[in-house]
This record gives sequence, structure tokens and C-alpha cells, in this order.
Amino acid sequence: MSLSIGNELKDAFKPTSNWVGNGVSWLGDAEEFYRERAALEKEYSTKLKDLTKRHFDKKAKASAPVSVGDNPQITPGSLESASMVVWNDLLNQTEQIAQEHLHLSGEFSTKIADNLSSLKTKTGNILRQVEAINQYLVDEKQKSEDNVAKAKKAYDNLCQQAEHARSKTERSASDRAQNKYHDKEVDMNIGKNDYIIKLAVSNRLKDKYYYQDVPEILDYLQELNECRVELVNKLLKNAGIIERNSLDRVKNHLHTIDNTIAQNQAGLDTQMFIKHNQASWSEPADNVFVPCSFWHDDEMLVINDGGELHDLKRRLFHDLNSYSVLEQDTLDAKQQLEELTASRKSDLGEKITLKFDAPLAQSLQVLLKFMKADANRVKNEVEIEIIQNYCGDKDMSYHEEAPQKKKLFGLIKINQDSHHHNESDSASMMSTPSRTPTFSKSGAFSLRRKMTGASIASGGTTGGGGSGGGSGGRALYAYTANDSDEISIDAGQTFNLVAADDGSGWTKVEINGAVGLVPTSYLELSSTDHVTSAGPPPPAAAPAAAAPQEQKRKGPQVAPKRGAKRVQYLEALYDYTADGDDEISIRAGDKIILVQDDTDGSGWTEGELNGECGMFPTAYVRKI
Repeated sequence: MSLSIGNELKDAFKPTSNWVGNGVSWLGDAEEFYRERAALEKEYSTKLKDLTKRHFDKKAKASAPVSVGDNPQITPGSLESASMVVWNDLLNQTEQIAQEHLHLSGEFSTKIADNLSSLKTKTGNILRQVEAINQYLVDEKQKSEDNVAKAKKAYDNLCQQAEHARSKTERSASDRAQNKYHDKEVDMNIGKNDYIIKLAVSNRLKDKYYYQDVPEILDYLQELNECRVELVNKLLKNAGIIERNSLDRVKNHLHTIDNTIAQNQAGLDTQMFIKHNQASWSEPADNVFVPCSFWHDDEMLVINDGGELHDLKRRLFHDLNSYSVLEQDTLDAKQQLEELTASRKSDLGEKITLKFDAPLAQSLQVLLKFMKADANRVKNEVEIEIIQNYCGDKDMSYHEEAPQKKKLFGLIKINQDSHHHNESDSASMMSTPSRTPTFSKSGAFSLRRKMTGASIASGGTTGGGGSGGGSGGRALYAYTANDSDEISIDAGQTFNLVAADDGSGWTKVEINGAVGLVPTSYLELSSTDHVTSAGPPPPAAAPAAAAPQEQKRKGPQVAPKRGAKRVQYLEALYDYTADGDDEISIRAGDKIILVQDDTDGSGWTEGELNGECGMFPTAYVRKI
């Protein structure tokens, strides 16, 4: 069912008439367009040649910058980019087409512009006729309303007269007074009837105007507007046919342009730009330490056992605690960026549209996010690396108040006659993490390696520097050995653990009888393996939470660095026999891994020997 303005809009003659009038007035704009277009086409032989000449001049100036940039390393000479070649051919063909538009000018003028002018005149006449009808109806409605107002005024006057006559009858009971009152009352009733009749007539005319007359003339306005639209469509279509017929006469020239455009591949401009802008380049030199002009100093970190070392410990502590989060943020942003890039390339490969900017802008937003995250990760990583490199032979454990009641790893044994530290129960501490907990992608919520605090809570101390006791795991990625002390391993290959990560980022494993080092980030240890408390995770080691879900994913591109000296060894000076479950026996000459130094002066040191961890007297050993 077609829409009807008369049915849908009430008392809408004025806005509808204005709307239709706007459409009629717009015909003048359309006529003006085709008049001007006809004038342009009429002078096409001259005007179009002038146009192409101006753009030839512009092209000559823009050719080199568009082709090879503002400051190319090699001047292009007469060479032009593929896009400039296309543009040059288009201008040439346009110049040849100019002579074909004289006939088009006359057809635009007589068949389009003249008809638009005629249509405007005719629709304007009809619109004025409809407006005249509406004005007549409005006048009639207003006249009836005026009659009602007059009848009401006359009725009120008769009521006053009747009331005046009635009041006289109260003062005089004469027949004359009674007759006069009766006559006035009759006149009043006649006036009332006339008022009511005119009121009813006015209401009926009002209803007729709003529910019959106005809808009817609105439908005529609708019909007038739709006729205008259909005729304009027909004229515009005719204009298109006229122009296509004109263009058919120059189709050979247009086909030439099409063929040239078809040869313009998007990468050709890029190739030319690269070829003419290649130059030798040297990486800018690194920034170097510049000492104060009056204070002779070097570029080494100051690691004195005082405020300087304490500050480095604090920085390392916070860096280690935040590194895994920063690295995961970077990996997440990278993964999101790769997905968006793949999706964008797939869409662009099918069909490029003007909506190409939305996915590109989204990728740029994620790229910025990735760059920021990666920059934060690099800052954190470098800070960890340089502190570890300079302080590798220092005890970098750091204690900070924390709202938890977990015991520290490697509690220092007090003399057996002494009571245990009551302070351990009254205040909990947070120390430099021995290793950030890592998780396997195959079980995102399973703890891959046990934390030190959990090991202590279970009643024993775990050693990470000795034998793995037959335990092992599998490789997450393939790794090729680069040094003589390393060993190659394939993705998915199993191994036996020889020595866990000592904080350097490398784990010693056994594969088919051969023993060597493999980056810890490339491995997944079995759930029974524990980690060492010797030091924090290396900055280059990727957390297991970032391990891929698919075996096809490559491992970390850069293996963890081994520059930081994180393991401290001790030499036993005398024999000592363990006297408790938390002690180990040592013999003179044994080489022992230091787990926890005697920092509180209790006289006991914790170390690892032959895969076992325990305490022994500090005086029985010396650092080597």
C-alpha cells in the first residue's frame, strides 16, 4: 500500500507546500547545471585543451617529487613513475576527446535544460493552483468561525435584553411588562438557536477542512511532487544516455587509457622510489657515558655495599616483579596486531574499497599499543640485564614489607640451642623472587613450577643447581646449539634434567647420553621439578605463559644471555657431618653452590651439593 501524506500528516498543508515548492525551485538549479555544462561543452574544443595544458604543466612540476621524492639519491631524468605515465596518457587522450563534445553541448541545452525549465514552469503553475484552493478553504473556514463569533455576540446581547425585561416584571406585574419579557425571551431563544446552528456548521466545516479537504489537497501535492521526481529521473537518465552516446564516439581513446591503467601495478611506484633513494647508511653511534668535567669517573655501575647496592637491589626487585607482566602485554599486543594484519591483508586481497582506512587505523592503534608495551618491556629488560651483569657476584636478595605470612626461602639456621626467630611470625616479608612462576599454555591455570615459598611450607628446601634425580620434561621449541657447552634439541623432544636454571636463563639437560645447556624458556619441565633460589629470571627468557598453543610457533628469537654471573660457589675447608634434617654433610675440598649467604650473622650458610640442599657452618667454607 502506497504512502499518503493526507493520511499520515494532519494539518500539514504549509510544510508540505513548502517542501513541494523547494523541489520545484531546485529544478532551477538542475537547469542551471545543464546550462552551464552545455556552455562548457560548447567551448570544449578550446576549454578542454586549456585544461589539459594547465595539468600538463602541473604534471611536469609534480612528476619528479611524486616519482622519486623530494631529495632522491639518483635523479630520474626523463623517467616517470607508472602512476605519472598513466596520468600523462590520460591527459593526452582527454585532449583528443575535446573535439567530440560540440554535439553534446547542443543536446544538453535543448533536450535537458529546456525540458527542466518547462517542467519547473508547469509544476509551479500546479502548485500555485493548489495553494489557491487551500486559501479558499481557509477563507471559508475562517468565515464560518467569524459567523459563530457574531452569533455568540448577538446571543449574549439578547440574553442581556431578556434579563432586563425579566427584572422589570419583578417590579411590575402588568401585562405589558409580561408580554415584553416574553418577546425578549423568544428573541433570546432564536438567537441561541442561530448561535448553535452556526456553531455546528463551523465545527462541521472544520472537520471537513482537516479530515477531507486538507488531506485531499495534500495528496495532490504528493502527486505533483512524485510526478516531478519521475520526470526529473527520466531527464537525468536521458542526460546520461546522451553523454554515454557521446563517450561511445571516443571509446577507443578511453580503452587506451584503460589499458594503460591496467599496467599500473601498485608496487611499481614503490620499486622506482626505492631504486632512486638507496644510499649507504651507518647506524648512529650509541650514546656514551660522559663523566662530570670536574669529577673523574668511569661508565661502571657503582655497586658499593651501601646505599648504592641497596638502590640497585630495590630497582632489580621491582623490575623482576613487573617483567613478566610487561612481556605478556607485549606478546598480547603483538598477537592482536598479527591477527589484525592477517585479516586486513586478506580483505585487501579480495577487493579494496574506500573503507580500507578503518582496519588500517585499527592496526595502527594496536601497533602503537605494541610499541609502547615493547618499549616498556625493553626498558625493564635492559635495567634487569645491566644490574645483573654488574652485580652478578653480589647477593641481590631484597626484602620488603608485604601483607603476607609466607616464610622466606632458605631460612638461616640458628644454633640448635637457640630458639627460632619469633619475628618470622610477627611480620611477614616479601623478597626478591627466586623465579617468577611460569605456566604452560596447555594448562593455563596449572602451576608449572613450584614457588620457593610453597616448597618451604611443605617442609623441605628444593635445590635447583644439582642433579634432577631422573626428572625431566620436553622442549617447547627447537633449539640449535651455538657454543660447545650447549646442546641442540627438537620441539617436543624429551630430556632428563641435569641441573636446573641457576638464574642465568639456561638449564643443563641430558639427551641421548649427551649433556649441554638449553635456554630455559625453550623447555617445559615436569610438574615435579623445582626451580633454584639463586637468582631472578633472565630478562630475555620468555615466560611459559607465552608459550604457543601450536608447535609451529617459533621460540624466542634471542636466547637468554649468560653474561650475568648469578652462581656463587663455596669450597669446603673442613669436614662437617649433618646433625639435622635441614643440614647437609660436606667434606674438605667439596665445591658447593651457595644458596643463601650468612647475612644475619647466625653462623650458618645454606648451600647445595650433589643435588641436596641444606645448611652448614659458615666457618667451614670459603667463597671461590
